[in-house]
Amino acid sequence: MPLLQVHLLAGRPPALKAQLVRELTEVVERVLGSSPERVSVLVTEYAEGHWNVGGEPLRLPEAARDE
Repeated sequence: MPLLQVHLLAGRPPALKAQLVRELTEVVERVLGSSPERVSVLVTEYAEGHWNVGGEPLRLPEAARDE
């Protein structure tokens, strides 16, 4: 039973996250031969300031934000 974990900055539209989950599931189905019912995808979102790289907080680009 494949389990994928996706970590994202918060703020993307729900429809975009749903598309990501669907497409990741399809890839696992195609590559590993797993049935979609057995593929789990966990999406964890982090508020800006809770994910930092090189001592600086990551920022979600405006184009990727919820509207």
